[in-house]
Amino acid sequence: MRASERLAWAAGIVAPGDTDRVLEVGCGHGVLVSLLAARTARGQVVAVDRSATMTTAAQRRNTDAVAQGRVRLVTSTLLGADLGTTPFDVVTSFDVRAFWTPPAPEWDVVRRVLAPGGRVVVAFSVMGPGADERIRTAVRRLAGERGFTEHAVHRAGDLSTPSAAIELRAGHDG
Repeated sequence: MRASERLAWAAGIVAPGDTDRVLEVGCGHGVLVSLLAARTARGQVVAVDRSATMTTAAQRRNTDAVAQGRVRLVTSTLLGADLGTTPFDVVTSFDVRAFWTPPAPEWDVVRRVLAPGGRVVVAFSVMGPGADERIRTAVRRLAGERGFTEHAVHRAGDLSTPSAAIELRAGHDG
């Protein structure tokens, strides 16, 4: 199955390095996991989804990468996930409302697992006029309460479903 254009766009924004550890929150069917794993030949993608149905689908899609240890799937909420002790270079999500819906304790987990100098990319579909700015404002506020600042905003209005991504970094570099 071909990756959706918006997830391919998001993978390009996340743009992990060859050895990066990436955490994807809300991995769904594992499409973005596949795209990210292809870019991290010597790194690892850890993907979390609260639905066993979704992580099973992601497992099927990424069988080889899982067998090679380049992808690890976790069926859990982010708050309950065992993410180990090795920090992540990048944390990303696509259309995970928890990152812009108060009280958003997920940001506390992200803060804890992100490596010094790491990045967070929160991507989302722009489903109507003004949605982009509303979500961006909410993400900035909720992430800002945990010490993150907006580093860049990316927009893809030319996709079949317009999308945006907010890139954040920890205020004191980690």
